[in-house]
Amino acid sequence: MSEEKNSYEGSISSSYKNKELLKNTILLGIIATAGAFFIWWIMLMIFTDGLEEIIMFPIEVTYLIFIIAYSVFITIIVITYLYNVAYVKNFSYKISEDHIVIKHGVFTKIVATIPYSRIQNINIVNGVFDRIFKIFTVKIETAGSSAAAASAQKGIAKPEGYIPGLKDARIIEKKIKEMMTKYSAVPSGLEDKIFKPEELAFDNFISYILSKMREGEKLKTSITELREKANFSAADLAEKVGVPLQTINYLAEGRYNPSLALAYKIAQVLNCKIEDLFKLV
Repeated sequence: MSEEKNSYEGSISSSYKNKELLKNTILLGIIATAGAFFIWWIMLMIFTDGLEEIIMFPIEVTYLIFIIAYSVFITIIVITYLYNVAYVKNFSYKISEDHIVIKHGVFTKIVATIPYSRIQNINIVNGVFDRIFKIFTVKIETAGSSAAAASAQKGIAKPEGYIPGLKDARIIEKKIKEMMTKYSAVPSGLEDKIFKPEELAFDNFISYILSKMREGEKLKTSITELREKANFSAADLAEKVGVPLQTINYLAEGRYNPSLALAYKIAQVLNCKIEDLFKLV
């Protein structure tokens, strides 16, 4: 079966913009009302020289204050609603065999590519407003994401893998977990190397590497040297093994511990043994 047939594509529900409309209407309505009363109180103090002569305060000023406040409120609501209409229209996602691609953005178009090797957790959120419109939000937590780090610095609690407005989030969760299981499976041809008695040294080596990783020892790699010897750029290697360039750079710097499947793919491309790729220091 081809990758295209295995992939799963989708978009978010139009109920998302209705949820945001309700949420913004309540929040901005409270702000507009509070702001109007605050300005009215300030104007009251100015016109009446304190609270001793309230009867002299022009009623027209009160009307004007609330008309202006709610005109601004309605304008903001319309703008945010139109923005969310465009947001829903431009949002799409694709779950393929190697990674997840999420496309979104109204003014700035963003394409987030998430390899399964970076996925740490999948959360399904169903908040108060979500329950009203029977939709869910999927949050895919990843490791080593520059986008997630930038969001955290800005105070935005939004993970790299963020898919809101889903009618049935369990389908997405199931598809992602299926692909993750398939990605982490032992590649074809590796079974013999692991389970043949004469190749047990290889299996022992992998077990030793993984145990030391868990103990926190630093992993040194020879990827850069072997890649250059094979006349591959880092981008070439990333493309051939199906991961982002950043993953290869992290591996070369010892900042990322690869899965067994990824290590095997790199060894195949560089025509070497896995034992030649990694060392512990």
